This record gives sequence, C-alpha cells and structure tokens, in this order.
Amino acid sequence: MTGANFQGTPVSLPLDVTGAAIAMVCVLSERRLNRLLNTNLSVGLPPFLTKGAGMFSGMMLSQYTADMLISEQRILSSPAYTLSIPAAADQEDFVSMGMNSALKTKQILKNAYGVLGIEFMAAAQALDFREFNFGKGTKTAHRVIRKYVEHLDVDRPLFRDHNTMAELVEKGEIVAEVEKEIGKLQDSWQ
Repeated sequence: MTGANFQGTPVSLPLDVTGAAIAMVCVLSERRLNRLLNTNLSVGLPPFLTKGAGMFSGMMLSQYTADMLISEQRILSSPAYTLSIPAAADQEDFVSMGMNSALKTKQILKNAYGVLGIEFMAAAQALDFREFNFGKGTKTAHRVIRKYVEHLDVDRPLFRDHNTMAELVEKGEIVAEVEKEIGKLQDSWQ
C-alpha cells in the first residue's frame, strides 16, 4: 500500500470548467460575427461584408470556419474528470484524467484565438464600410489589424488571414496597442 494519495481532480476540474467558459466566450464572439454578416441585423452593412454579395462570398466562409472551431470546442468541453476509468488493478480506483483536461483545454484555447481573430477581422471589415468618427481605441485596433490583413474587396483564400489573426490575438498585440492609446482596459471594469 503506497498511501501517496495522488489525485488530479484539483487540476482537471478547473481546467475543464475553464475550457467550457472559453467555448462560451467564443459562441458569443460568433454571434457578434453573425450580426456583422447578416444584412438583416447589421444596420446598413452589406451582406457578408462585401459590396459584391451574390458574386462574392465576402466573409461568409469565415463564419463557417469560426463555427467549425466552436463545434470542436463544444465536443472538447465535455468534462474529462467525469470519465474515470479505474487502473492498476484497481489500485487507482479513480483517475481524474487531468492530462486529458490539460490537452483539450489547450486545444479549446487555440481554437478561441481563431474564432476571436475572425471576429476582429470582420469588425475591421465592417469599420471600412462605416463613415463614423470612431474612438481612439477603435481606430488603433483597426490600424493594427490592417497592418496584417488587407480589406477584403474581392474574394481570396482567407486561411492565411485567419491564421495571421489567430496569431495576432494570441500575442495580444491588438489589446496592447489599444491600451497604449487609451490606458489599461482592465482598470475600466474592475
């Protein structure tokens, strides 16, 4: 009898809950994306954020990509800590599956960078169609995005843009540049 009492639930449970929370944030992001792309909800923006809707797809396929990433997140959001399988001749009668939780949460987070990147890309595209005087933070975010991804005038393969935006979100460059312009965002909601 070892008596070491190894138990990974204190690791797996919060990771699984974190993964589910990240997936929920991405669903909200995709719903905002839908509002930008749907001419019935976008308050004057062109369908799929393209002037040539019908001839061009615009950002329609980007929504498919975001939806696929979210679908994978939903599958991965099933809690691993409830899937115990006794091991080692029942010496380990409850196994928390903590490593599974860690691996799937890492994938959920990677997918989140993609979903949020697509939303940012669509938001920049929407701003291109507006003639408002935007705030300093919005102008800064738009400038940073346009430094990496061009306006979508005519359809092109968007996987490079999607990957670029995912990396940009992961690095936190958009938020960092906006905070340089307007101050810490966290301070405004604490």
